[in-house]
Amino acid sequence: MPPRILLADCDSYFVRCAMLADPEGAGASELVIVGGRADSRGVVTSASYAARKFGVHAGMPMATAVRLCPNAVFAPVPGEMVNRKHHEVRAVLDDFSPVVEAASVDEFYLDLTGTEMLYRGESLEQTALRIQREVMDRTGISISIGGATGRTLAKMAASVNKPFGVHVVPPGGEAAFMQRFELSDIPGVGPALAEALRRRGATAVRDLAGIDLPTLVSWLGDSRAEWLYHLARGEDVGRVSPRGPQKSVSHERTFAKDVRDPEELETRLMMLAVDTGASLRAEGLRARTVTVRIRYGDFTDKSASRTAPDPIQSDRAIFAIARDLLRTLLERRSGGVRLLGVGVSKLVGDQEDELVLFDDPPGGPETERDRILAEASDRLAGRFGKGALVPARIANRGVRDGTRGRGGSET
Repeated sequence: MPPRILLADCDSYFVRCAMLADPEGAGASELVIVGGRADSRGVVTSASYAARKFGVHAGMPMATAVRLCPNAVFAPVPGEMVNRKHHEVRAVLDDFSPVVEAASVDEFYLDLTGTEMLYRGESLEQTALRIQREVMDRTGISISIGGATGRTLAKMAASVNKPFGVHVVPPGGEAAFMQRFELSDIPGVGPALAEALRRRGATAVRDLAGIDLPTLVSWLGDSRAEWLYHLARGEDVGRVSPRGPQKSVSHERTFAKDVRDPEELETRLMMLAVDTGASLRAEGLRARTVTVRIRYGDFTDKSASRTAPDPIQSDRAIFAIARDLLRTLLERRSGGVRLLGVGVSKLVGDQEDELVLFDDPPGGPETERDRILAEASDRLAGRFGKGALVPARIANRGVRDGTRGRGGSET
C-alpha cells in the first residue's frame, strides 16, 4: 500500500489564538494584526486573511502595517493560548493517527499508512475532512490539510485550499501536482537557491522537466541536485517520525523604547522568568541551564548562560540565575537595551532525579516552597487568567510587556 501522509496546518494560528484570548477585542474584528501595539517598534508576527489583503504580512515593521491597515486591531502574541491550543490540537490528532509529528507550534504531520482497515476503506480525503471538523469542534482552531505519499508533497498540498481546505494528491498524481508550482514554492528552496536557478532560466517546476540529473548536479552540487530532481518529478520519500525531546524553552520582549535603567531591566527580566517557568511546568519539565539574551539599540546581541547544579522549574530559581547573568552582561557594556530574553535548556522530565556535584546557584537552591508557590500561581492563572498572581516587584512597579513578545518552545 502507498504511504498515506497528512499535514495539518493551523490557519492564521497566532491570529486565531489572539481572537480566542480576547474575544471582545481581537475576536470581534476581521482585521487583526498580531505582534504588539500599533505604536510599537516590533514586527508583525501574523495577520488575519482580511488584513493580508491590505498587504500586511509576517516580518513587516509594525509601523508599516499601521499605515497599510490603520483600522486593524493590534494584539500581542498570546503565548499562553498558543501553547494551550497546540496541545489541544495535538490531542485530537493523536486520536486519529498512531504517528504524529509536531513540525512546529502550528503544523503537524500524521502518518496513516496501514490504517486502511481501521478506517474501513475510507478515502484519505474523507478522513482528512473528519479530522478537520473534529479539531474545529474540540479546539476552535481552523486547520487546512494536505495529503500525499510524502511529507513535502503533503505540506505543499495543504497550501492549495487555505483556509479551512483539504487537498489530497492521489497516488500516481504526484508529478502532475508538482507542475503547478514555482520553484520558490517548494519548502527548502530559499531565495539564494531560487536565484541560482533563475539565472539558469528555471523559475517553475516545469522548467526542470528537460534538465537531466548530471546537469543539475553541475549547477547545485550532488545532494541538492538529487533532492530537487526527484521532488520536481513528484518523487518524495519523506516520512513521518515522532519528534525528539524538547530542547529548550524561551521568552523574549522587544521594548517600545530602549531601556537603560538596570532596575527596570531586572523587573522586566522577572516577568520573562515567570513566563518561562510557567511554560516549563506546563510541559512537565525542569531545566539545568539558564540563558539571558540582550539586544542593544544598535542591534548588537549579547548572551550569557549558567548551568545550575539541580534541574529547576520555579520562577524564583530561574530569576535568581537570570538576574546574575543580566548584571554580568550590563557590567560588560552599557547602553539602551532594545530586546531582552530568558531561555532555559538541558531539560529533564519533572520526575527525573540527578546527582548534585556543584555549589548552589545564585539565590540558593530551589526549595519546596518555591515549587509550591509556582504551582499555586499556575492554578490561579488557569482559573483567572495570566497575571492573577505575580511577584510584588512586578505589581508595585506597574511594568507592562514591551512591544513584541515571543514565547514558546524551541526545538
